Amino acid sequence: MKKTTDMTQGKPLGLLLGFAAPLMVGSVCQLLYTTADSAVVGRLLGVDAFAAVGAAGFLSMLLFCIISGLIQGFTILFAQLFGKKQWETLRGAIAMAALLSAGIGVLLTLLGLFCAEPVLALTKTPEDIRPQALVYVQWIFAGTLITMANRLSGMLLHALGNSRAPVTGSIASCVLNVALDLLFAGVFHWGVAGVAAATVLAQLASCGYCLVQLRAIPQAQLSRQDFAAKPALLRELMRLGGPFALRDGVIAIGGLFVQAAINSYGKLFVAGMAAAEKYFGLLNITGNALEGAFSTYAAQNYGASRMDRMQEGLRCSIRLALISAGIMDVLMLVLGRQLIGLLVSGEPQEVQAITQAGYTYLLVMALLIPLMFLLCLYRSGLQGMGSTFAPTLSGFVELGLRLLSVLLLPGLLGRWAVYLANPLGWLGAMLLLGISYHKVYKKQAQALGAGKKPFN
Repeated sequence: MKKTTDMTQGKPLGLLLGFAAPLMVGSVCQLLYTTADSAVVGRLLGVDAFAAVGAAGFLSMLLFCIISGLIQGFTILFAQLFGKKQWETLRGAIAMAALLSAGIGVLLTLLGLFCAEPVLALTKTPEDIRPQALVYVQWIFAGTLITMANRLSGMLLHALGNSRAPVTGSIASCVLNVALDLLFAGVFHWGVAGVAAATVLAQLASCGYCLVQLRAIPQAQLSRQDFAAKPALLRELMRLGGPFALRDGVIAIGGLFVQAAINSYGKLFVAGMAAAEKYFGLLNITGNALEGAFSTYAAQNYGASRMDRMQEGLRCSIRLALISAGIMDVLMLVLGRQLIGLLVSGEPQEVQAITQAGYTYLLVMALLIPLMFLLCLYRSGLQGMGSTFAPTLSGFVELGLRLLSVLLLPGLLGRWAVYLANPLGWLGAMLLLGISYHKVYKKQAQALGAGKKPFN
């Protein structure tokens, strides 16, 4: 297996497709896992357990978003240093990122365990499912350090141009997760606690695999000296990672308000929306893969001062993303109801209500997913250039538009205010990021043409 990829050389389309292909395979496997995992909950544990996990989803998503944003910022520095071939500095950055991740992970664990119950009450989680939702959240937050280590090791491999190893680990993790779900929930009857524990243990297995792969990469071989305090690198990591953690956390907080609005319509609507969210990964298979590919591509080429290659890579990524969106629109129109129906069982009237709510939301997301694709690609380009202001501000724009939708529009639109909350956020953020990308790119390209370094 090729351990690293230098994306500053070669045709952009081929490099992007080569990097994105394993990510797409991983997304398909992740989707199959999500479907199987949800089917275990919905069919083995019932509608109440399914709704409880769905109602708790915004808190587990908040945790993942903060971790993902932080590590994504770290990854920018890793990829830039890789592009500049500064191996000693790269190893120091990896070591400082590991120390920062451990400290922040402990803080997030404590906050999550102490705040979960009042937050579930604040969002008006239905009382008949609240105890199960609390158990699920507590297990997820107890595994925060594992989630952090798994994300850091996988994203480091991405930054070094290796998208295959993290995907292989993710596939093995998915298979293990489903097996543990069946064991813990179906055999041991541990309920939602067993489902959450299976998720944490599966992430641990994926992390272990990624760490083994990193040991084979000379540029990632760390020594005790690398862990000596490096204030300049710590500041740069937090300059990049801090704003993105804040941004993704703010976006996830917007999900808290959306979830509160969903909860107000009862547990069947909660279950339907949760079922539709499980298929967001299917809609976003190509978009997510291209975002990961272009993020590494942009950062490496920016590090190598190859601004011309960045623009060509962006054009290729946008074309591929829009073609994918059209295919997904057709797929959801034809198969959407059947996909929702796979996840739930119960009384016919309950299943019908869940399916209708889920199918409607699935169609809305499918038709408007191009906004999300463009948002992510522009954001990746800005982040690759080390620009943090617009990507951070975009999170607040998403939050504001989500709040506008769920707080001010229900009287006019009813449930459609909930269906449209996320797409409205995507639209506002995409416009901001698109304008900002072209301004920052032009400025950096001009600086390079004038013989100046384009780095911040």
